[in-house]
Amino acid sequence: MKTSGDNVSTEAQQLAQLRSIIMGKGYSEVTDVVKKNARHIISAQISEALHDRQKSDQSINKVLQPLLEETVSHSVAHNKEKLVSALYPLMGSLIRKSVAAFLSDLMTRTNQLLESSFTLKGIKWRIQAWHAGISYAQYVAAQTFIYRVEHVFLIHKETGLLLNYVSQKSNKNTDADLISAMLTAINDFVSDSFLSDSDGAKQQLETITTNNFNLLIKPGPEALVVAAIIGTPSPQINEQLQITLEDIHRLYTEELTQFDGDDQPFAHTTSLLKDCLLAEQKTSAKHQHFPLYAWLFVATLTLLLVVKLTSIWQQKQLANTLALLSDEPGVVVKQLSVINSNEVIIDILRDPDAITINSWLQQHQLSIENLTIKQALYRSWEPQLLTKRASEILTRYPEVTSSWQDNQLNISGAVMFTRREKLLTELAIAGLSTEKNLNTNRLTLLKTPVNNNNQSINKQIFDDLVGQIAAIQLSFAVASAEIDAQMQQKINKLMHLFTQLNFQANKLNLKAGILIMGFSDSSGNREANEVLSRLRARNTANQLTQLGIARELIYVTGLGEIDINEVEAKSRKVLFNIIYVTNGKLAASK
Repeated sequence: MKTSGDNVSTEAQQLAQLRSIIMGKGYSEVTDVVKKNARHIISAQISEALHDRQKSDQSINKVLQPLLEETVSHSVAHNKEKLVSALYPLMGSLIRKSVAAFLSDLMTRTNQLLESSFTLKGIKWRIQAWHAGISYAQYVAAQTFIYRVEHVFLIHKETGLLLNYVSQKSNKNTDADLISAMLTAINDFVSDSFLSDSDGAKQQLETITTNNFNLLIKPGPEALVVAAIIGTPSPQINEQLQITLEDIHRLYTEELTQFDGDDQPFAHTTSLLKDCLLAEQKTSAKHQHFPLYAWLFVATLTLLLVVKLTSIWQQKQLANTLALLSDEPGVVVKQLSVINSNEVIIDILRDPDAITINSWLQQHQLSIENLTIKQALYRSWEPQLLTKRASEILTRYPEVTSSWQDNQLNISGAVMFTRREKLLTELAIAGLSTEKNLNTNRLTLLKTPVNNNNQSINKQIFDDLVGQIAAIQLSFAVASAEIDAQMQQKINKLMHLFTQLNFQANKLNLKAGILIMGFSDSSGNREANEVLSRLRARNTANQLTQLGIARELIYVTGLGEIDINEVEAKSRKVLFNIIYVTNGKLAASK
């Protein structure tokens, strides 16, 4: 007799035979139809399916993100130009937003850095961190955040190997593999040592507390997610760890169950693990909306910038003012270097009759502590200087009147022939001649004795000039060969006299030169005194050369020690004499 159990078995067999007849062996009839129409069926429903799945558990983003990252990386590597062209219209806006975000973040970070480093609180925190034996950064994080997840580890449950690891810091200095191995060993120890009282199931660690971190462990069937947290963990962290663990098991089920020691398939879990790097900062009403130290820092930088710009502006103004020197008659600025407002280097050409640099600075109320003047003399023919020279010359001729018209000097009056010649010679040396800018039509001669002739008059003028030159003496300080300002005035006068003398010498068919004789007193070594006397004469000759007297007309000698009672300053002198050739013989003034 058949039992009810036999009837159920028979019915099940019959139903299986019927299913095989209708669907084919191994459901081949159904699978063939599905494979044949799979593309049409999926294309009609894929958009809706993706939408429903994303709305259900947000898993589409997590699956597609690593695929899109690989696709973009491949596109950048192989189709860079095409990608740049596509992104070009967005780059300007993206850059502006990125710069704005960077500056805002920089201000916040600067404020936090200054608050935690340059205040009593910062110093206190450093001391307490040193006493606690932890880094200053960890202590600041503990004081600043209610909690912050510093590290997240993904560990294979069966082998204890590290699958992936993320951290708040960009540079991962933590030995994640070592930490993973230690956690696995501790967890195995607890599981093997402690059993549940009811069913004997192995216990699992959920939290580990250290001096620096709280370790929160979320176990799953194939893997563990471990978070290292500073501060007090919140329920939000537990919830996020659980969600991340479930997502990894759902998306990487096959990779976890068939794990062979290669962690490469889990590289794409980085984005999932980063979702667990949560943090909640302590609020501070005192500094939340008023970054005092950052503003002080910015204000200091602004002040330094203003001071620097003011200094640059002052230097520019000083340079512009000093450049006005070139507008002065007889002054040419070759080079002007303004190092700062108290240090200036000026390289100029200056006419002896032009204004001196120091006088010009006083007129413009300029005071420069370190002023270096490099000056070379030259002869200028500017109208202002011609007027000045003519005025100085005409003061010695009261019988002559003068006026200027269209930059031409008109002189009138009645003078002796010799004075007329002397006046015209001086004016010619000063740059005024009848060929250029001098009118002598109204200058008349007084009657002179018949026996006077031009040659004798010229000789008298020549001898007078020789006497004036011989009367000039330069006095030097002890053991010195430098030319001072007073000596320079005498040298300028000597140059004018010698120029006039050469003018008269040409009328007399004479070739004249100037003899410069250097002397020293009897103190000191005789050989050294001879060298010093020659140096004094040579320096004087150099000054005359700069004023325009040809070097071949100057003869220099150093006579060493000489005792001349009539000469002051113990014979530390430079004297002058005129030598000339007459009737083929060399002569000298007496």
